[in-house]
Amino acid sequence: MKTLAIAAAALGLVCTTAPAYATEVEKMTIEVKLSDINLGTASGQKLLDQRIEKAVRTVCRVNSLTTGSRVLTQEVRDCLAMARADARQQVALLNGDRQRGG
Repeated sequence: MKTLAIAAAALGLVCTTAPAYATEVEKMTIEVKLSDINLGTASGQKLLDQRIEKAVRTVCRVNSLTTGSRVLTQEVRDCLAMARADARQQVALLNGDRQRGG
């Protein structure tokens, strides 16, 4: 079964009283199932994009409820960019393998 592993470093507050030690890096990975998608069709590509976006938003905790503004922090925007880039790279590798018959 082919899957993508969406991973990104998510920053979370550990201690609010000591700014120098206020963040800790946590790595989270989500697998995106591909075996039921025909990547050779436009609808298959769209479905893959939707699954990747859902996974990226989950990994970067965009869907978590927060108090205050709906504006994304710089850390969240960086996380989203990194996770999307990682997913694009994995899709490109899978497409290359598929084109070579793998």
